[in-house]
Amino acid sequence: MNKSAFLAGAAAIAFVATSARAQDASAPVAQGPEPVVQPATEEPDAPTADDLDAEGEADVIVVTGQRRGNVIGDIPPEDTLNARDIRATGATDINELLEAIAPQIGSARGRGGERPILLLNGQRISSFRELRDIPTEAIERVDILPEEVALRYGYRADQRVVNFVLRERFRSTSALATVQVPTGGGYVGGTADATRLMISRSGRTSVNLRAQGNGLLTEDERDVALKEPDAVDDRAARSLLGSKRNVRASVTHNRTVLGDVGATVNAEVEHNDGKALLGLDDAGLTTLRRDSSTDSAHAGLALNWRKSDWQFSSTANADYTRNSTQSDRPSGALENRSRSTTLSAEADITANGKLFELPAGRAGTTLKLAASTLDLNSRRSDEDEDGKPLSLGRTRGAASASVDLPLSRRNSDFSALGNLTLNANGEVEQLSDFGTLTTVGAGVNWSPVVRLNFIGSWTREDGAPSVTQLGNPMLTTAGSRVFDFTRGETVLATVVSGGNPDLLADRRNVVKIGANWQPIADTDLRLRAEYVRTSITDAVSSFPGPSAAVEAAFPERFERGLDGTLLSADLRPVNYDSVRTDTVRIGFDFTKPLKSAAPSPAQIEAFRSRRAAAGGGAPTAGDAPPGAGSDGQGAGERRGGRGFGGGRFGGGGGRNGGRLQFSLTDTIALVDRATIRPGLPKLDFLNGDAAGQSGGRPRHQVEGQAGYFNNGLGARLSANYRSGTQVDDLGGQLLNFAPLATFDLRLFANLGQRFDLVSKQPWLRGSTLRFEVKNIFDSKPKVRNAAGEVPFSYQPDLLDPAGRTIGITFRKLFLPARGSRRGGGAGAD
Repeated sequence: MNKSAFLAGAAAIAFVATSARAQDASAPVAQGPEPVVQPATEEPDAPTADDLDAEGEADVIVVTGQRRGNVIGDIPPEDTLNARDIRATGATDINELLEAIAPQIGSARGRGGERPILLLNGQRISSFRELRDIPTEAIERVDILPEEVALRYGYRADQRVVNFVLRERFRSTSALATVQVPTGGGYVGGTADATRLMISRSGRTSVNLRAQGNGLLTEDERDVALKEPDAVDDRAARSLLGSKRNVRASVTHNRTVLGDVGATVNAEVEHNDGKALLGLDDAGLTTLRRDSSTDSAHAGLALNWRKSDWQFSSTANADYTRNSTQSDRPSGALENRSRSTTLSAEADITANGKLFELPAGRAGTTLKLAASTLDLNSRRSDEDEDGKPLSLGRTRGAASASVDLPLSRRNSDFSALGNLTLNANGEVEQLSDFGTLTTVGAGVNWSPVVRLNFIGSWTREDGAPSVTQLGNPMLTTAGSRVFDFTRGETVLATVVSGGNPDLLADRRNVVKIGANWQPIADTDLRLRAEYVRTSITDAVSSFPGPSAAVEAAFPERFERGLDGTLLSADLRPVNYDSVRTDTVRIGFDFTKPLKSAAPSPAQIEAFRSRRAAAGGGAPTAGDAPPGAGSDGQGAGERRGGRGFGGGRFGGGGGRNGGRLQFSLTDTIALVDRATIRPGLPKLDFLNGDAAGQSGGRPRHQVEGQAGYFNNGLGARLSANYRSGTQVDDLGGQLLNFAPLATFDLRLFANLGQRFDLVSKQPWLRGSTLRFEVKNIFDSKPKVRNAAGEVPFSYQPDLLDPAGRTIGITFRKLFLPARGSRRGGGAGAD
């Protein structure tokens, strides 16, 4: 791609880092002065899940009005997925759906690893746990919005916003079982999940139980060589993947209280444990183990309500986590132990409303107050007695404000510039351990013509390291394989990990310019591009690989023998003096509807006859055979009422129930440099310096997806590519990390949409069978030195032990019985 052309074209861009806040589910109102008129759904007789076809789809009538569950403000979604688009991903719940659309919801902003900001029906939620396990059949649509929309809900503009809009009435019980096995053998993984969901106009209740785990994979079960031919073979005593077990239970309940306040409570308990093998002891007789265990509990509350022109939201969360780790020592002495407990609580209140009227529309603001407290207590032992306990705490108070000023609107007297809105925002935080931190920002949102939107924003943010980065218990692991970039060799060294209480707060300046364009009105093709420049002072970073430059900056972090061999490395996080990254993300999303087949009149009549013979009576017009309706039909798309003309039987097989989807995103690193300490040369992670044990930073990271779904059958292919890198900090030698491309395949059948099957086997109604292959070609990282040799610690099976993995999933969605929806029964609300 031509960098100069992109920057020149995007320089006109602008955005409004608009602020706003929670919105009442029953009457969401756009903040902007030009509300978008879009199809809304009106459901006569208030259909429940048993009104749906075999896959939970309701008949609806399209009317003109504002869509239910819209987000606050005038920034349009970058993309919207309806129920049929969602079905085409093959995802079974919201967690899987987020994984499926990861390329569209990723961001070059933020501090790394953050989840997108999630809304439910245009409102804030207390935490991801509220909606994580909701089945995809209950989702009416998904809106994907740019980072600046987060300001309108009281969040920082550093992650994209995803708004899930649920059906007004839905009821189901689902059970899922998954088995995963690598083709190379060695272990088996599995998942079992059960969810009960009830949605009505009076509220929502869900209960979820989940268990998953995997076995142990050791080095002797893969192609891993010995470091020395005559060394003791300890490969059976070293795990490549540790065994894990997870058990979780959660419940969420939503109701309207105090007249018009939407209240949601959520509770969850979880247990995790695992085991890893670390090699043999000094005598070569006993296998060294590491056992870990984590128990956690969570409670959350979310309130949303309206008062006149203002919308209010308040959330509160409380969390408790207890972690313990025990590691055997090579000397055979008592175990290394580390224990930590974390207790945290937080609460906030946000208000969004009108300030005053401008010629182009209404000026609005978002105000937020927040407070939190966190206590971390940890203790470790590396001698025969417990070490000194470490206690860290943090209390936080914060206040933020965001103001949006519309300057031009296409439907107003000030229309020459199209839609143009300016934003200013700021936040003040008071931390007990870091004092006062501030954030200020500004932005502009400009849509010169319909279907073309530009966004530009600037943010200067102070950020403190997390309490876990400061206070995680120090963990010492002997005999860890570490590649020493200074000497170009792999060694067995003692590695220290955990928190660093000496970390400083950082300051970052972020500039973003982005564009989103739908070039053809009647074609679902969207082009997107964004440029993000980030400059950070005192950046908190994970420790890079042991190199000459890093060792010169942090000599106290390394210990070497008399011959120069690396004996130990302290890899706890550090502060860099400064970091600069420039990133471009470009991509497109394309969706094409496909015509779906409907049952023939003869098949419909045969279905009626079998149902009558079974004692169920002839189906009504609203109770058609499975598959007769549109596959994956979303609310707001199908016109006409129930009955043979406009309902499930009407129109033959020409409905556009299927989907053909393509998506491609390329994240291009233009600059990635760091100055570790003043006076030292800059590290260029794109041109020869090591960012960690995985080498330098790839210039290109490409994510591609292609999907097909129709008549209940689907396929989805995902591809991930990263370009190669080089590390030349090896005394003039090179270490080459080859480009890597991996492909994943998902084949799935929504058996409930296969009329030919369900008419003969009714128990298949609501059933899904899925077959997955991750890393189809068993591609693994390839690393070689200048002589063409593979360094010991970069053997492919050490870098990717699992390799190609096959998974089979069967899921059953139990919907209320047909015919019970009127006058009570299983399907009545």
